[in-house]
Order: sequence, then structure tokens, then C-alpha cells
Amino acid sequence: MKAYKMIGLAAVGALALAGCAGGGGSPTGGETGGEPVIDGTLNFAITRDPGMLFTSLNPSAVLSSVTPWAYESLVYFDTDGTAKGWLATEWEETPTSLHFEVRDDAVCSDGTKLTAETIANNFRWIADPANNSTAINLVVPADAKIENDESSVTITTTEPDPFRITAIGTMPIYCQAALDDPKSIATSTNGTGLYQMTEAVTGDHYTLERRDEYATGPEGAPTGSTPGVPQTVVISIVENESTRANLLLSKELNLATVTGPDADRLEGQVDVYATGKLLSGGILYSQAEGMPTADRDVRIALTKALNLDELMQVSSAGKGERAQRLAVANPQVCQYDAAGPNLPKMDVAAAEKMLDEAGWVKGADGKRAKDGKTLDLEFAWQSKGAETAATAEMMADQWGAIGVGVNHHGADYGAFIEEISKPGAATVIDTIMLSANFPVPSALMVYFTGETPPKGNNFAALNNPKFDELVAEANQHTGAEACAAWETAEAEMYQSADYVPFAMTSGKSFSQGVEAHGIDEFYTAMILVK
Repeated sequence: MKAYKMIGLAAVGALALAGCAGGGGSPTGGETGGEPVIDGTLNFAITRDPGMLFTSLNPSAVLSSVTPWAYESLVYFDTDGTAKGWLATEWEETPTSLHFEVRDDAVCSDGTKLTAETIANNFRWIADPANNSTAINLVVPADAKIENDESSVTITTTEPDPFRITAIGTMPIYCQAALDDPKSIATSTNGTGLYQMTEAVTGDHYTLERRDEYATGPEGAPTGSTPGVPQTVVISIVENESTRANLLLSKELNLATVTGPDADRLEGQVDVYATGKLLSGGILYSQAEGMPTADRDVRIALTKALNLDELMQVSSAGKGERAQRLAVANPQVCQYDAAGPNLPKMDVAAAEKMLDEAGWVKGADGKRAKDGKTLDLEFAWQSKGAETAATAEMMADQWGAIGVGVNHHGADYGAFIEEISKPGAATVIDTIMLSANFPVPSALMVYFTGETPPKGNNFAALNNPKFDELVAEANQHTGAEACAAWETAEAEMYQSADYVPFAMTSGKSFSQGVEAHGIDEFYTAMILVK
């Protein structure tokens, strides 16, 4: 989130990875002509502490609401998925290469000039396996060739990706001192954006101050001297939905995302600043050798035992809808429903028959076992909100009805990520409830194919050669052909129950005393007004 960037747009450049992610969308406000508040303070609430403030080491969805206040990217995207220039003035792209001409007037908050070399170094840092970046292969492949001269940056990859500009172009660009010592920005900032962090109280709030000299946004964007651009931004951690709603109603907050029943009572009372959808519910089954769910029939049976419509309703507090595809975050480059027609349909009798045929039969106690081992799923999920916990319990009940046991591993975000990222985790954890959000499907493949941690992010050791083949084919195309080919690839994933997305949720960001003053729908100035 940034004073001139739509809420959640940063999730375009930073993976929104969570058991249940939220936020994101298009600004709905316009210029209303309110009198600007000069040198005011904008109070903004987020749902949890973002952790280390370095996107290349932290995939937190919440971080994408903090860093864009202080950092810029090469491009941004409009609602049609079209790239628009920011730090880049011109660019050329192919499925295997990106070339950016970059501006030479951006200045870092530490007073140094942002150079093409520093921009290139951002991607070199990610691609270097020694840095253990969570963005390696998500944003930049490890084998990428990254070159620069005084005015341009070129990134060439071995494997094609028709959507790579979405990941690379929207990645926050850090200044050289930050890359040299990432610990220096663990709780501070060093970028070329409109704001610089001046205070960080972990778990409570973060304060940023306007850089009055800032003047390098896209053409027509506000500068540090634009009337109404806040002097100070205070980002508070307010975990409770009802509390955020109450603070908006009492005008103690200018901006916050609120979902569920609390959003209903805000309707008509405060402005809706932005709306959008994100994938909010999905299941990964481990395919590590020796795990019960490595058997395709077992995965399908477990999915057939679930009422995905009920799970969607519970996980979204009745505010969501069934997930359609992997990539639903804005800007939606591809739009299709691959999940609905291809996920295994609920059929409890068929599920029981498939498990019987797979050798997992019920004993006298009603529990399923094979070769003396009971079918008890180790189930990891992020303990964020009552809805997520209720969803996990409902899954366990529905699996229990067919004789499958569940051992819960519910944990807060940090512990959850740590547990599923441990070396060998896929040989211990059978099932993970996880949602990953990005505007294009290709960027999410690091979670569904390739190496397991610590060498990669394939948390569940998924291994579907047919899916990999279809993905490789899809990446040879561009435009509408690429989207159609990706729909076919995802269909294979869902038919095999490798990943089962079941819910996407609409999120709304509400505002008080804020106007969205935009140069287009996806790049807006946040102006404080009386």
C-alpha cells in the first residue's frame, strides 16, 4: 500500500502466501473535490505484523501493504493487465527475456542515486541461491542472466514464461545499501518511494514520513509537495476485525480492510476505497514417497469426502465463492474457470470405495488402516481467525466420517511457514491448507512443482509429469493462447487433486477522510480531505 498506489496492488509483486489471505482490489473512489488536509497524518490498519521488511526474504501478504509506501517498481499494471511505466521508461519482452530502459532521476532515501546497476542487483540478489531468497524462481529463476549498462537492465531466462514481466516488473526495488546489508532494513526502509520509515515498534505500529523532495512517480502522479498527500503515515497492527471497524466508524482510522459481518455494518457508514478478490482456501496433499496421499486415488477420495461448497461458506464467513483458478489477484491477466469443472465432486460413497480399493479399509473401530498403519492425516494450517479454524475442524469432521483421522497443526503465520518449510516437511505433513495469490499462474509454479525446501518451495513435494508437460507447453505461448493453455494445465492439476482450491473471497478496504485521486484506475493518489 502506498500513498499513490491502490491497496493490495503490491501483492502483484509480492507473493500473498497464507492459510487465508486477504485484501487487494481496485480503487472505487474518485475525485470528490474535498478540501485537502495539508501535512496531515493518515492512519492505516493492517491485520498482523508484517515481519522482516524485505520482500526478497519475506513472502508475507501483509508486507505487501507496507513496503510500497517506501519502494517503487519498474512498472505497474492497469485493470486490463497492461504494464505502465514507473522506474522503467520503456521495455521489450519475449517469453524468455525482458529489457528495461530505466529512469536516471530516482533518489534513495539515504541520498544515493538509484542506478541501473542497483536495479539489476536487486534481481541478482534474488537469483543467488546463497541468499535463500523466498522470491527465487518465483520472481527470478536461479539460472537467469542479468545484465545492465548505464541506462538499462536485461534479464534473460532459460525457460519461457509469457507473464514474467508481472513478477519482475512489480518487484519492489531496494537501494544498494539495503542489498549489501538486508538486516539494515529489517525494521526500516531504504527505497526511492514517497515515504521513509522513521519508527518501527514490532507488533504495534510503523511510522513513515513523507519525502518532500520526491518527484519521480509516473507522469501525472503526485509529488512530495502535492496538496493533501499525508505528511505522516502510521500503520497500526489491529488484528481484530470488529476493532478495525469500530476505529473506522469513530474516525480514528482513515483506512483499513474489513471482511465478514463487520463489513456489513460499515456499508453506507464509511466509504469503500477498494475492492478485490483473492484465493482464500485451498488444500495441498503431500506426494512425498511413502505418504498415503502420494497415491492419486487417495487424494481424489479425500477430496470427494469434502463438501467444498460448505468449506467455502465457512472459510469466507458466507462472503466468498468457489475458487475458479490459481491466479485471481488483480490485475487478472487470465480469466477462466478451470477448478469448477475439474475438481473431484463430492461423493462420500465413491470416496469410501476408492479408499477400500487402495487398501485403506475400516477396522472394527471404524478407522481406516493399511498394513497395520492407520490413516491419520497430519494437517497444517494457519491459525488466523475463527473462520480458518472452523474450516479446518469441518474438514477433519468430514474426513472422520469416512474413517480418516486428523492431527491438527494449527499455528500462527510465522510458525506455520516455518513448519511447512522445514527440510523433509512433506514426509511428515500429509495435508496443508494454503492459499497463494498472484495475478498470473506461472509465478505460482514454485509451489506446485520443482524442489522441496530448502532448495525450493514445493512444500508438498508435488510431482505430476503430465502437469509439468502442459505447463511447459503453456509457457511457449503469449496472450490469449497462453491463458487457454494454462487453463488446460490447471485442469490436470485439479483432476489429479494435486491442489484443491475451494474458496476465493472478496475483500473491501474502507476509508474515512481519504480520496482516491488517480491518473488511472490502478494508480491512485491517496489524498487526505476534510
